[in-house]
Amino acid sequence: MNDEEKNDAKDGLENPFKGYLANLQKHKSAINPVHEIVNCYYKMNGWEKMPKEFYTGRYAYNKLASEAKKLYEACNEVLDDCIWALDKMKYLAEKGKFDWSIITCLKHKLK
Repeated sequence: MNDEEKNDAKDGLENPFKGYLANLQKHKSAINPVHEIVNCYYKMNGWEKMPKEFYTGRYAYNKLASEAKKLYEACNEVLDDCIWALDKMKYLAEKGKFDWSIITCLKHKLK
């Protein structure tokens, strides 16, 4: 037992994320990167548990998946770069007070 584990055991606390990385890696190969980008977009905006009616029009999954595929291809199929682009766009949108979507990441120069 290392010092951190001893302190946790002494305090009665357990790391809530213990085993999370191993579980994620076990299932990661089954996740489609395009769907991961869309899911990340929903989570960033707090829309992952909205009513079914919300996911129509500009928030329709198939429309966002099409945008996500274009972003994924533009980022040379590197998922980390896509997620970084989403995060950067979210920051810029909050700062500039404008509405954004996944495709907006392609319209801005995100260096």
